[in-house]
Amino acid sequence: MNFVQPIRDPECIFYIKRFLKEQSERNHMLFVTGINSGLRISDILELRVRDAKRPYFNLIEKKTKKKKRIDMTPALQKELKAYIEGKEDHEYLFKSREGINKPISR
Repeated sequence: MNFVQPIRDPECIFYIKRFLKEQSERNHMLFVTGINSGLRISDILELRVRDAKRPYFNLIEKKTKKKKRIDMTPALQKELKAYIEGKEDHEYLFKSREGINKPISR
């Protein structure tokens, strides 16, 4: 079985963030949300704008079916506030370009 190690170098994370921000705001926010919350991608993709307006995420994990509450870091709150500006509560945070209000797929 292969093991995945987290990226521990802050400089490397900075360069990844900068690269993604130049490419796509959505992908940048997806990365920032993942590294600041520790959630699985399947749980992140189901988040909606209304979930980002609170200082925490309340969700039921897809894999384990457990209820989970995750407090957002101040940096994540700040970035999400700017990202959701002008979006409606029912919209997915990370919408697909295909269809109307569908989350991106794995």
